[in-house]
Amino acid sequence: MDSQIVAVVLSFVFVFAIIFAATLLKKYLKISEFTTRKIIHIGVGNWVICAFYLFTDWYIAIVPPITFIIVNYLSYRYTIFKAMELEEKNPGTVYYSISLTILTFFTFYWTPKLILPYLGIMAMVWGDGFAALIGRAYPIKKISENKSLGGSIAFLVMSSIACFVYLLINSGGWDISLMIKLALLFSIIGTYVELRTRRSIDNLTVPLLVGLVGVLMERAL
Repeated sequence: MDSQIVAVVLSFVFVFAIIFAATLLKKYLKISEFTTRKIIHIGVGNWVICAFYLFTDWYIAIVPPITFIIVNYLSYRYTIFKAMELEEKNPGTVYYSISLTILTFFTFYWTPKLILPYLGIMAMVWGDGFAALIGRAYPIKKISENKSLGGSIAFLVMSSIACFVYLLINSGGWDISLMIKLALLFSIIGTYVELRTRRSIDNLTVPLLVGLVGVLMERAL
């Protein structure tokens, strides 16, 4: 079987395994829908680390995220996967897949493939995911609608760590100091964008704006 087809199959297995695990947590440990949604949000986003090595052609690499635009829309409309839907309907999972599709295209379109665009995804899934969890648990000083200082600090810290780890794995041996600077830069951009964005569309604005900065920066180097 062609390695690209195997990569697509593995991608689906990975994503559905995360959803299944979150469903079990919700059912047996009575974890809230909000928390299981964030577990899926964070877990699925790590697909980009694997995808960077699994795929070579952009038109194959975008198959999983495009598929999940459809899957997530159907789940949003008909609550197919309860673990990733809230009682208060929010199309954030659909926006998530749209962002992932666009940044996957940018990553694999050029030869050699770009490294920095996927920092938009890492900033979103780890930063935004933990910002929501920490912000709800420790609502330190509300600074805007649905935003707290605690959540913004969590976004900055977790997105910095996630971006650094991603670069450490995928950069092919860049200088450590450069990776730290890039991780901080992209996490600061992501934190600012998230703070200035309405909650319902931050799954679009954060990854796309951060990822676009990555595209422009890397293409200019």
